[in-house]
Amino acid sequence: MLRALLPLSCLCAAGAAQDEPPALTPPKVVSMTPRDGGTLDPAATELVVTFDRDMFRGGYSVCGGGPDFPKIQGRPKWRGDRTLVISVQLEPDHEYNISLNCSSARKIRSKEGATLTPTRWSFTTLPAQLRPWPDQQQRNLDAYDRLRELLATRYSYRDRVVTDWRGLLTAHESRLKGARTDRAFAVAANELMKATVDQHVSLTYREQTYTPYAPVVEPLFRTFAVRRLLELEKVTARAFRGVTDDGIGYLLVTGWQEDVDEERLLGAVAEMMAHKALIIDVRPNTGGDERIARRVASWFVEGEKIYAKHRMFGEGGPGAPIARTVTGSDERFTLPTVVLSGPRVMSSNESFVLMMKQAQGVQVVGQKTRGSSGNPVAHALGNGVSIQLPSWQALRPDGSCFEGEGIAPDVFVPCTSRDLQTGEPTLHKALALLRERIKKGG
Repeated sequence: MLRALLPLSCLCAAGAAQDEPPALTPPKVVSMTPRDGGTLDPAATELVVTFDRDMFRGGYSVCGGGPDFPKIQGRPKWRGDRTLVISVQLEPDHEYNISLNCSSARKIRSKEGATLTPTRWSFTTLPAQLRPWPDQQQRNLDAYDRLRELLATRYSYRDRVVTDWRGLLTAHESRLKGARTDRAFAVAANELMKATVDQHVSLTYREQTYTPYAPVVEPLFRTFAVRRLLELEKVTARAFRGVTDDGIGYLLVTGWQEDVDEERLLGAVAEMMAHKALIIDVRPNTGGDERIARRVASWFVEGEKIYAKHRMFGEGGPGAPIARTVTGSDERFTLPTVVLSGPRVMSSNESFVLMMKQAQGVQVVGQKTRGSSGNPVAHALGNGVSIQLPSWQALRPDGSCFEGEGIAPDVFVPCTSRDLQTGEPTLHKALALLRERIKKGG
């Protein structure tokens, strides 16, 4: 029976339930029409995938959703024992993404019962009217030369992961230069840039954004775990506060974006002076406006301090390191303070952590930050495709680059997502440290 799993936009059909024998090797895809990453005539009505062995013909799972999931006509069908055929209605000049099996639906399996590992399948369709090939070929050549130039002169983390750009570009050259459409060029460039493992990099073509590397980062933070220890009230957008029974204030800032009311946020900091100590929790915060972060940090820093440096990249190559400073305000917060940090802290929020490390009496507690700050800038390739590349290298005050390394806490706290189901080890450690400091008089 055909069953639509609406939350996952997944088409599934299954026969009798089977337990997967653990010793069996999963089946493999041997061909796709169109190939993964390929281009298809929008008039095509079938997607075809063939496996390396006889398959269980009583089930299938075709997963995906949203505008990039093709409109499927009727039920997918097995053509013989090894080939699955999906009837579709496609639009011109469009990108499509499918997954054969997914985390919640695994009905594609071999005749013996071994489940296919979830397999992504992406392709684009040709526009309704193609440019003459000589014209498209010239567009591809010009865009390729522009991309190669940008990677050589404007990509600040060019050498962080990739060590052989000549070899990488050569491996992708034929696909880029042979792209039949501008969209296909964007898809090919996205495949090229996956080698950088750089979440600052992205490409755009019309309505579509391509992200070569988009990791799912565990913040090691759960609001419900915090609420076990104290009640939270909203201060402003992205900011919440609370206080423990023994008078330790807690301020959660989930982002430094412009919708934060700075005055209310700063007012909440000022009100925390009535407590015995303060915890500033930025574990779920991925960045925003560094200026807002600097205004908060200025309450804790005395005088002017260099908290970070950066090196800009331009046509002349890397520039000299530029120092960024934070200046303390006239009224300073002097109570014992802890900043909670973790692996989702990145960009301007990493700058906030570096600022707070310059403040006397402040400890950073938790886990290492993400190590991700690039100040990306968009560059047009001349064929309707744009690429965003990081324009600087983010440096610690001593001039060392922390991209991919992160900022280490002053006090490391082991913590996993499982720990947060029943406890809050990072917050507990912060409270213990502050209570000991209060006991000792600061």
